[in-house]
Amino acid sequence: MEVSTSRFGDIQVEDDAVITMPDGMLGFSDITRYVLIQHRDGSPFLWYQAVDEPNLAFVVVDAFTFFPDYEIVMSNEDVEALKCDKPGDLAVFLVVVIPDNPEEMTANLRGPLVINVQNRVARQVVLLDEKYSPHHSIIKEMRKRLEVQEQGAGSE
Repeated sequence: MEVSTSRFGDIQVEDDAVITMPDGMLGFSDITRYVLIQHRDGSPFLWYQAVDEPNLAFVVVDAFTFFPDYEIVMSNEDVEALKCDKPGDLAVFLVVVIPDNPEEMTANLRGPLVINVQNRVARQVVLLDEKYSPHHSIIKEMRKRLEVQEQGAGSE
């Protein structure tokens, strides 16, 4: 299948690479088909590109790349919508906002994108847990993890 994108031009994707979001992304409920596109080799970032809207794409990252302790609790409704039998079938991504100053880059920990990798059905889950912010600083998190690693290395 050919997908038109504003960032990459026309690209070819396999039909089975299309991810269906029956409820769409928050604010984009009428757009229900997406594909994941690698940003560039070696980059942790991906584009979650709308199949039917060339100008709509979200930067996403695997949730555990920057937030290894991240935990989500989904409602029964979310689990049913994803048609999931095993938690291991789920991939969790975070929508990333990269402003002009990359130091201010944030990830939405409150509204993760959850994809059932077996049936390619996805849902943006809204978490009620207030410990997660929709604007969590990625750079601050990376610095905090480096400090912990350095402290651990210094105690050996």
